[in-house]
Amino acid sequence: MRSIHRRVILVGAATVATCTLHAQLHMFEGDTTPSWAATIAQYQELADRHPRTAKLTEIGRDDDGSRIHLFIISDVGTFKPREVREQDRNVLFILNGIHPGEPDGVNASLMLAQGLLESDQLMGLLATTTVAIVPIYNVSGARQRSASTRVDQNGPVVCGFRGNARDLDLNRDMVKMDSRNAMALVQALRSWDPDVFIDTHVSDGADHRYLMELLTTQKDKLDPDVSAFMTRTLVPELYAWMERKKVPMCPYFELRRQVPDSGLVGFLDGPRYTTGYTALFNTIGIMAESHMRKPFADRVNATYQLLLATLAVLDQHGRELRDARQRAEARTRSIQRRPVRWTLDTTVVQKEEFLGYRSEMRRSAVSGLPRLFYDGSRPVDLTVDRYDHYVPALVIDRPKAYLVPQAWREVMQRLALNGVEMERLNNDTSFVAEMYRIGEMRTTSSPYEGHYLHSDVEVGVERDTVQAHAGDMLVPMGHATDRYVMEVLEPQSDDGLFAWGFFDSILQQKEWFNDYSFEEKAAELLAADPELAEALERKREADPGFAADGWAHLAFVFRRSPYMEPNYRRYPIARLLP
Repeated sequence: MRSIHRRVILVGAATVATCTLHAQLHMFEGDTTPSWAATIAQYQELADRHPRTAKLTEIGRDDDGSRIHLFIISDVGTFKPREVREQDRNVLFILNGIHPGEPDGVNASLMLAQGLLESDQLMGLLATTTVAIVPIYNVSGARQRSASTRVDQNGPVVCGFRGNARDLDLNRDMVKMDSRNAMALVQALRSWDPDVFIDTHVSDGADHRYLMELLTTQKDKLDPDVSAFMTRTLVPELYAWMERKKVPMCPYFELRRQVPDSGLVGFLDGPRYTTGYTALFNTIGIMAESHMRKPFADRVNATYQLLLATLAVLDQHGRELRDARQRAEARTRSIQRRPVRWTLDTTVVQKEEFLGYRSEMRRSAVSGLPRLFYDGSRPVDLTVDRYDHYVPALVIDRPKAYLVPQAWREVMQRLALNGVEMERLNNDTSFVAEMYRIGEMRTTSSPYEGHYLHSDVEVGVERDTVQAHAGDMLVPMGHATDRYVMEVLEPQSDDGLFAWGFFDSILQQKEWFNDYSFEEKAAELLAADPELAEALERKREADPGFAADGWAHLAFVFRRSPYMEPNYRRYPIARLLP
């Protein structure tokens, strides 16, 4: 391809490399990634050189107090999200450094920014698209630079650490929002409402011959129109672009068992992840997952090409995507039932060619036991099964509104940060509502990202008159945020706030009894309530362990008596009925 001119590329640690800018390609050479300070300095230099088309601003703070920046490239004379949208433009939002040990996108985005600002041919890609780049999101993690952060990764020489200042994995924080980082990012995403969101990573996992793994929002979870655009237009054109650039790319996958021959499973990105979160707002999410064993320079160039390819698709098909998202938003406002759990349908299988390496079991020099070995000198072309169809496992009817008592301020805070419209009650009011009673569930035995996660939650449904107080919040449904609201407030949702432990205090019984004191009262209760006495007898006959436990008998009676606290395991968020 014809060379345009020679120029300085602002990537590297303390050095800069000179290379040729081609019409659609930079080539990065090297094995270094810039520090956070150097990265921001380079973006500031670009903004200073191009004040009419670029601006470096801030979206918030890291948990360590560091500033999180946003670099905006727009050729329409404004850098304000609302004004950009009013000009009927697409928005591409690129997030780098959520895992600072995976910095390929940090370098690639600097290349992209410089190319868009200083190449007339590349700037043409901004005719209908504004680009917003977070240079490094996990600033505190990026500051923990080390040569030993990523043991399996082939470069760079030095890079940051996965966890932030609170040792949080920020790509598990989009629902619970424990970090200041997530609160900043959520507000930025809600302000910009991007059409496409790209989160740059480096993939772990099986060895193979692909340089890039493409993880897109799980297609079955997206709105049908947006999903159709992604699967029929965006993804095929991304693959075609990467093939032309000789960058081998495959869909991101998990393994059914230890090796690719066993079958590949499409990733279900729940809203804890960035791409699963953006799907709640009808934004197509992409994770660029370059392969860890490939050289750093090759990975950077592959990531750069994927960013450029996405821009090219938006340039050609931006109006189609905007129209699809408008239809999706209208559907979001009107749809009456929502899935909150998904499961893999293993009856739907596709045959897929896979460029792998021969794998075998060898004797471990460490343990003496068999260990998996990929032989990089023996490429093999496989035909593998791919499972990538998910179906709803639980569908919930949409209420007229949710009622959030003001006591649950952390819940209200997260709703507000996500742009959810709420109405504060000015007076005490009573409502007829559905209330959930939490039943059986599973809970992790060790903490995960600072929480003990709940799953497979069962509930009982009670219709009751609920007394609300002045200051409580109504969350009316029928808005563009409906899907987000249902997925975070429904307690059976796989990734909702209940699953993350935001309501754990209701799971602990506060008042108990003394067995010697309650014995007579329990006998009186049984004498006065034949149905209770019969239930106790059935339990005794069915459970020998229970029959031999006197305290368990008393607890059985107590929990079915007027003395049992009414709010035990009663989910406090009410569902107001139409």
